[in-house]
Amino acid sequence: MSGRAFIPGLAIVFLSVSACAAAPTASVIALPNGYYLEPTKSGGLAVEKGRGHEVIPGPVAAYAVVSQVVTGALGEPPSLSRHYTNDLPFKGTADTRYFVLDTRTGKLDSGLDEEAWKMRMSALNLPSPIELHSPIFPE
Repeated sequence: MSGRAFIPGLAIVFLSVSACAAAPTASVIALPNGYYLEPTKSGGLAVEKGRGHEVIPGPVAAYAVVSQVVTGALGEPPSLSRHYTNDLPFKGTADTRYFVLDTRTGKLDSGLDEEAWKMRMSALNLPSPIELHSPIFPE
């Protein structure tokens, strides 16, 4: 390879590598059938599908995946989940609202109280009880 071809080739490689390093990518948590959990600009988490189409705007406080179903609680994650891993089970209150997303059909039930949430899970023949955990992302 001549010196004239080497320098431009090296410059192209350098610019390609630096462009890749400069493009930050957001961490996401993959869910079944093309859905994923992604951080929002406000710091919460949303369930999305495809190229940024919000299915559950969130914030999502805790979630679980059972077979092809994603279920969880809406709201801010508990403060303890910020100090520990997501090994601590989520404990809802009387005001907690839940969601159930069947990723096979796209059917979403959201804003459910605990009783309606448990009934929906039972209607889908999912095991009970379902333990929810707050999501964690690598920093």
